[in-house]
Amino acid sequence: MIKNIIFDMGGVLIDHNPEKTLYAHFDKALADTILKEVFRNELWAERDRGVVTSDEIIAQKRHLFPDEHFEKINEMVQNFFPYMPPFEDMYDVVKTLKENGYGIYLLSNVAPEFYREKDNIPALNLFDGFIVSCDYQMVKPEKGLYLALLEKFSLKAEECIFIDDVQKNIDGALAVGMDGHCYSHGNVEILKADLRKKGVKI
Repeated sequence: MIKNIIFDMGGVLIDHNPEKTLYAHFDKALADTILKEVFRNELWAERDRGVVTSDEIIAQKRHLFPDEHFEKINEMVQNFFPYMPPFEDMYDVVKTLKENGYGIYLLSNVAPEFYREKDNIPALNLFDGFIVSCDYQMVKPEKGLYLALLEKFSLKAEECIFIDDVQKNIDGALAVGMDGHCYSHGNVEILKADLRKKGVKI
């Protein structure tokens, strides 16, 4: 019986779409460079792991960025949250689940600025707890991060379902005994239908 719903953040609660954002602010060549060298680079994952800082990424990649665009690029690297608006329909899902008595938790790969920005994401105000990668020097789908969630909040894996937009992260949840739903489709109605099939009241 499912008692706890675990959410990823980017792509589930908020619109994490670096491609769309960068193409809206820079020409394609520069946007592609920023994507390759920053947002789709291993350095970004290490930033989420909490072992590399935004300043260190900028220092390593500064030579690739034209002076006239550096200030904007630096702003984005330091804090991308303003470019990731919350999904209003997912807020309604979280609110309904909370009202129906489920424990609501976050399990996200994210850098330390999360703590500065989390109050700007309305759904997070309904959550019972957070596990963020930068605090544990681990990132999904590493097993230890899922186990940290279960241990910290005294949850039973078989009573949890994890919602993430990346299948390998769902596979990580399944590996520790949780159920899962891959939200790569971005359709709240499909999510709700699957939750109902799993016995969740939504």
